[in-house]
Amino acid sequence: YHGTELSGARMTIWLQKGEMLLKPHSRVQVFEGAEDNLPDRDALRAALAIQQLAEGLTADDLLLVLISGGGSALLPAPIPPVTLEEKQTLTKLLAARGATIQELNTIRKALSQLKGGGLAQAAYPAQVVSLILSDVVGDPVEVIASGPTVASAHNVQDCLHILNHYGLRAALPRSVKTVLARADSDPRGPPSCGHVLNVIIGSNALALAEAQQQAEVLGYRAVVLSAAMWDTPAAHRADRYQCHGHPPLVPAASVMA
Repeated sequence: YHGTELSGARMTIWLQKGEMLLKPHSRVQVFEGAEDNLPDRDALRAALAIQQLAEGLTADDLLLVLISGGGSALLPAPIPPVTLEEKQTLTKLLAARGATIQELNTIRKALSQLKGGGLAQAAYPAQVVSLILSDVVGDPVEVIASGPTVASAHNVQDCLHILNHYGLRAALPRSVKTVLARADSDPRGPPSCGHVLNVIIGSNALALAEAQQQAEVLGYRAVVLSAAMWDTPAAHRADRYQCHGHPPLVPAASVMA
């Protein structure tokens, strides 16, 4: 539907879906995939199209990359002979056994053509600028979406340690063993990303800083407790973070006034 609502100084505009669709003969291509945040054939097709575009760039080009949480599922490009199904199965097994997001991404990057700096490497010698929306506490750019424009700091031994820890090394498909062995013997080492600028443009920390600033403009004395989720009782937080002798007004919030 289409409409406009005025409320004080605010104006909200609703657009019909058709107004957000691409015009005929547009140079922009849209790929949909990763239904339910799981990599699928549609996402693989999109990833390979992105890889082909990146590999065709020159030193005179600039690749602008927009990255957000969910990017791992949206950009699956397993290193042959690993198949998408094999990579999915291994990821699900690790998740079911309690692997952390950092451990999952370490394995994903080792088996991917585009993660762990692979996209940046494909685009070389073009300059790459990545604008990143973080969904990971602390905003580690190498973890968000498995870091397609960030060189991986992990090696094959890290992967083997994770697989051993969760009892999966013996059950690895032959294709996965082949890719890990090939990477372990690669004299070039991990890809370099000196031609890349990674910029966090949205995160818990940035949102909290803005919320704190706006609260102070309104006359509140604001304290940012944490950019992460807390599991300590609210009473303990109130005890730890008293502001000039006055407890926070809303103990469960991340910004206290």
